[in-house]
Amino acid sequence: MAGQLTPKQEHTVDSLKSFINKAQHDTLKINAYTAWDNIIYISDPKLDQELNLKIVDIANENLKKESLGSSEKKAFKKALSLGYNSLGIIFYNKGDFDKAINYYSRSLKIREEIEDKKGIAATLNNFGIVYQDQGDNAKAIECYTRSLKTNEEIGDKKGEANTLSNIGRIYREQHDTLKAIYYQTRSLKLRESIGDKRGMAIAFSNIGSIYSDQGNINKAMEYFIHYLKISEEIGDKNNIALALGNIGLVYKNQGDNAKALDYYTKSLKMFEEIGKKKWMAASLTNIGEIYKQKGEIEKAIEFYKNALVIAQSAGLVAATKDASQSLFNSYKITENYKEALRMHELYIMMRDSILSENSQEAIMKQEIKYTYDKQKALDAKENESQKAVSAEREQKQKVAIYGITGSLVLVLVFALFVFNRLRFTRKQNKIIEEQKNLVEGKQKEVLSSITYAKRLQEAILPPDHYVKEYLPASFIFYKPKDIVAGDFYWMERRGETLFVAAADCTGHGVPGAMVSVICSNALNRAVLELGITDPGKILDKTRELVLETFSRSDKEVKDGMDISLATINTNTKEIKWSGANNPLWYISNGKLIEVKANKQAIGKTDNPLPFTTHSFQLNKGDSFYLSTDGYADQFGGESGKKLKKKALKEMLLQNSWLSPAQQKEKLESSFNNWMGTLEQIDDVCMIGVKI
Repeated sequence: MAGQLTPKQEHTVDSLKSFINKAQHDTLKINAYTAWDNIIYISDPKLDQELNLKIVDIANENLKKESLGSSEKKAFKKALSLGYNSLGIIFYNKGDFDKAINYYSRSLKIREEIEDKKGIAATLNNFGIVYQDQGDNAKAIECYTRSLKTNEEIGDKKGEANTLSNIGRIYREQHDTLKAIYYQTRSLKLRESIGDKRGMAIAFSNIGSIYSDQGNINKAMEYFIHYLKISEEIGDKNNIALALGNIGLVYKNQGDNAKALDYYTKSLKMFEEIGKKKWMAASLTNIGEIYKQKGEIEKAIEFYKNALVIAQSAGLVAATKDASQSLFNSYKITENYKEALRMHELYIMMRDSILSENSQEAIMKQEIKYTYDKQKALDAKENESQKAVSAEREQKQKVAIYGITGSLVLVLVFALFVFNRLRFTRKQNKIIEEQKNLVEGKQKEVLSSITYAKRLQEAILPPDHYVKEYLPASFIFYKPKDIVAGDFYWMERRGETLFVAAADCTGHGVPGAMVSVICSNALNRAVLELGITDPGKILDKTRELVLETFSRSDKEVKDGMDISLATINTNTKEIKWSGANNPLWYISNGKLIEVKANKQAIGKTDNPLPFTTHSFQLNKGDSFYLSTDGYADQFGGESGKKLKKKALKEMLLQNSWLSPAQQKEKLESSFNNWMGTLEQIDDVCMIGVKI
């Protein structure tokens, strides 16, 4: 194979080949070919095309049979539409836009016929990408808007994120930075929520490019490095090459031409290997710019000319614009005014094609239409709801009229009694109203204080971007019982050591939150001020500092903290851990191992002992979990009993193969389902880290 597969992937491919040879039914063969293609489509474009052509051939042969039932016919049509769509992507990557549009058209026709909304949205998005590369932004935005609307209807977050990203790219081309960042940020948040690594990589690239446009070099480099790291992790050659080119651009803007040329050349070589004409043209233009800056104009012109040939042969409007502009400027320097004029005319034609008023107007119309359609759908739904309410109200009015008529006599009998009591009741109501206003005023004051306390407590929690930077393959499931919590999570870094903890302070609500601030501050002092790195010794010092704080009170304070604290060596992946009442669980080789904590809290304890530090080595793919007791202690289920740690451990082991984001989603939905209509009894905090 052209790309490097893992041993597990190679084993899977061998199994699929064997299965295809033995399969008796064509539907099973198609499923096997599709699974095979999903493994190799990034690493082996040639085989990708061969497999999809086989899928198309098998589906077409079966659709010729008159004996097919309706469900079989639909299954083969769906497989055929998927094959056509994949072939469209393959030819798009080769720069053959005509064939790409041809295959997309075939795919869209079938998907509309079988009402495959997810497939329709995906193909429309692919159409938009082709039109955008051809410089027809009006058609592109029309396709993207239809795709976005369909994805929102069916709740396809991945499809929605893809389309938002592409709309953001159009706004970047139109130099509308605010809208570009808005759409790319929406896309990134959706991708993070579903654990879509390849999509996250692309989002990092797009946001980095916007910062690069603004001249914010440091921010751009930060996003591009994230982009490269994830792309290398998943073995995506196309995005690795793009990331290298982006980093080259940053070095160019910093004036480091040697590094810029090195990254551009590596990027070009990879694009040539995978046949991406669009990015070959861009890379050649970028290399030409470096030689131009070095004063080697003739060499720069050669690269620009090669870029122009590729861009024009593939019908790439934006790439043609960039190459022709570069040639225009270079020919002026060499005083070749005839060629300079020709290139300038070509540049103007391409530029006007992208930035034409008609194109911009069409984009604006599509955005307004999308907003209008979305609001119209909401209004229609609300109108239907109002109609139902009106009908119900009318029926109730009829019943009320009959009841009132029948009760009128009784009302008259009691009228005198009511009148006599009215004056007495008014006096009582006045007193009650005054008391009510007093209570509501106090309640508002208390709620305002608690809300402010929440903001203070949130300040001790590590921000999301900090967690993502140092623990990208992790999740934090944090669910306070009240507005503020006794549980908190904590994270710090010193050199190559990363500290992470899940802590449970005495109580919940405001009292628990107050204790959590004291305990978090003690952890910070132990690590950041005193420089302690051993987990057991950190807990020893934290207990000492907490007791010191509580000793200032005249009354005895018995509050404290249970905690699970781990350190990770970011180079060796060695884990050191210590716990106060709360254990650590780690999963390795398909088994869950529990490391037990010391049976003592951080706080006032009879016969306190030093906390024990445990060390163990984890390998890539292993996971570990830090948790407070709130999840396992929750009452629920059919019998209203506690969930317990055994069930929680089984759940963690069962879901350990999922991405951290998916594990969190499973834990949250399972917790809510278990709790049902019962009240949450305690704060919940759980941290999962995949190595």
